[in-house]
Amino acid sequence: MIYITLDTCVWLGLIKIDLHNDNNVFGEICYWIENKHLTHITPQNIIREWDRNKAKKLLEIMNDIKKLNNTIINSFRGTSDLVSAYQPETIEETISKRIDRVETILKVYSEVANETQTIYDDAIKRNFNCLAPNHTDDSFRDTINIFTIINHIKTNNYINCIFSTINYADFSEGKTKKHDLHNQLIDDFKNANLEYVYCDEEPFGNKLLEVYLRPNLPSFQDYLMEKKRQEEEEKIEQRKLNNTSKIDNIDADYLENIRYLDLVLTKKTPTTFEKELVKTLINRHDSYKQYFFNNIGKNGLV
Repeated sequence: MIYITLDTCVWLGLIKIDLHNDNNVFGEICYWIENKHLTHITPQNIIREWDRNKAKKLLEIMNDIKKLNNTIINSFRGTSDLVSAYQPETIEETISKRIDRVETILKVYSEVANETQTIYDDAIKRNFNCLAPNHTDDSFRDTINIFTIINHIKTNNYINCIFSTINYADFSEGKTKKHDLHNQLIDDFKNANLEYVYCDEEPFGNKLLEVYLRPNLPSFQDYLMEKKRQEEEEKIEQRKLNNTSKIDNIDADYLENIRYLDLVLTKKTPTTFEKELVKTLINRHDSYKQYFFNNIGKNGLV
């Protein structure tokens, strides 16, 4: 099992990208966590911060998206079809749903790391001594967050643990060394089997995904293909049910047996056995005759 904490800034970044694509990084990470392929650890304070800032962050994200889209649309002035296709209310709905999904992950699908008095005391000392993540600014809450995570990992003897953030100012060696953990935090991370992974913004989460997650977790693309296949099967089954309602006096084994008819209907040259099977079913009950001749030539799709 891989254990991970995504800093709030990472979640906010994920919410804004690939809004019109089913195969997106946000959905991929949510899929892993919701299906327990990846365990997310949420510090208590992140939940407090999320509740306090959710409405504000929604507004900020929407403003960022609007600015970006306005810039893109303005570059296509005169292309009326493109401009008219832009629907801000749809984007707002997508963003709102993503924010709700993140909240559910933080509160329902995550392990909550609890704070302790010792963590408070140590955070105060680090804050006064300007030790990372307080080396450039007052980052008391970030100190609480990271040492709550570390305490939770140590208490549970976890291995394969990751902390990922975009906040290089508090956790990295500097702007030019974003992927390097600050030297004042190295021992604390090492003693907790915690790996520091700076979250790239372009392409988003590239190192996190390509090095740490995708090679070790189920394929999201395979999941999407299987989901699409199941949805298509359900559509076909529903068509069968709708078609069945038009057939009088169906046989007791009708829904099971028309699967064999569907198989034959998809073939250009059925085998001798398959032809005999069709004849047998047609002779058995009139409902099979109605189904077969209603659908012949439709390649099995009613």
